Amino acid sequence: MPVMSIIACRILEEELFHVLSLENAFDYLFVTDTKESHGLVRRLKIGNTPYAPVPPDRISEMLEQTRSLHKCGIIRRICMKPSAKEDFIVVVHILELGLHRDLTSLRRGVYTAVEQMSSYSDGILLFYGLCGNSLQNIENDLSHITCPIYLLKDSESNRVDDCISIALGGNRKYEEAFEACRGKGTLFFTPMWASNWKDMDASGNKPEDLMTINYSLKRQHISRIVKIDKGTRYDPAFEENVKKFAQSFGLEIISIPGTAKIVEKCYSDAKSAITNGCK
Repeated sequence: MPVMSIIACRILEEELFHVLSLENAFDYLFVTDTKESHGLVRRLKIGNTPYAPVPPDRISEMLEQTRSLHKCGIIRRICMKPSAKEDFIVVVHILELGLHRDLTSLRRGVYTAVEQMSSYSDGILLFYGLCGNSLQNIENDLSHITCPIYLLKDSESNRVDDCISIALGGNRKYEEAFEACRGKGTLFFTPMWASNWKDMDASGNKPEDLMTINYSLKRQHISRIVKIDKGTRYDPAFEENVKKFAQSFGLEIISIPGTAKIVEKCYSDAKSAITNGCK
């Protein structure tokens, strides 16, 4: 039973839920039971997507139990026809947004998760971009790990810069959108950015914090929010969250289309490579 582990930034929760909701995305889904996974779990429940919460220190044990049930389960042996296809297991672990406050901490957190999960994985898919180049050298730095690491790349086979590049469909699309906004300070918002911007920093929850943010936006001449609409509509509060932020700081709102093609293809490619590698 091939095991693909996914290490994801919480800011990519919507993209992660999207690929997990695709037909035949997995046979068994385990989500590490941490506070960072609560948003994903809520989406999975609403979407009636089957999953099992597992404490991080019991994943290996749960995988062994699943394999045993797969081999010895009476119902499976009696009711299921023999098949050459092996069930595909996905293990999801979401890391905290706060790691982005310091790129060294981000690198350390991701590397640690990869090393820990590699012990029971046939491949690891990283739901992160380059993130300020903090993860640029991950393949070389973790070359001692025999478990393959799969990275998010655009249609030109370039590693994506960040979550905005992922939402827009690649680095070139990001550059084009940025160029179109030249001359007017712009923030790009995905649904998770719109609902979690306060969590990206320690500030944002007190009136004086909002004043600091307002001053920072004005100092950087930020006057516009670009709302990236991927059409998935998994977050019904997206419109309202963007509107509240814009009203709080006097920003203009414009919308541009996004896409989920990068995560769809990278998930599919990683799944295929892992499945074929375990034959």
